[in-house]
Amino acid sequence: MEVLAIKNSDKVAFEKTYLSWHAKIYAYFMLKTNSTYMAEELVQLTFIKLWNFRHTLNTSLPIEAQLFTIARTTMLDFLKKQANQQRLVEEVRPEVINHIEPVWEFDDRNQLHYLIDTLPPIRKQVFLLNRYEGYSNHEIAVKLAISVRTVEKHISLAIKQLKSKLLFFLISFLHYVYFNF
Repeated sequence: MEVLAIKNSDKVAFEKTYLSWHAKIYAYFMLKTNSTYMAEELVQLTFIKLWNFRHTLNTSLPIEAQLFTIARTTMLDFLKKQANQQRLVEEVRPEVINHIEPVWEFDDRNQLHYLIDTLPPIRKQVFLLNRYEGYSNHEIAVKLAISVRTVEKHISLAIKQLKSKLLFFLISFLHYVYFNF
């Protein structure tokens, strides 16, 4: 019934499905990626695909099976795309890198400071105390009255968030350079 309603473009049925399955699909992606950012993106892509390809839904299969199939293929597509972007970064011609190096050196500090400013306040404070001021995890925990494990988690999440954003910036920058020089 639910599948047939979505297949027939029933937006209310789609919204109910979204509300019913969002948390489970998110948990699936968190288990697979260990990244809140990626999990959120992949959940949205999964439900976008569900709606965009609703005409291909099989009315004899439960929505759960079809949703998780879409989720799995969405994740595989996403990982392939990331691998291709990484390959693009690795294949950039050395002469292009040499040509842009002075510009990159000038802008990378500003970009990094901007990205650090986008971190949540506590995560930013923990990261700065650790990386810029040289405090140990224990010293940060005492200073902020939080557990050492919480400090470790904030540092780990900050690094993941910064890497993800820096990689996106780098890929965008290299894409521009690669196709405009």
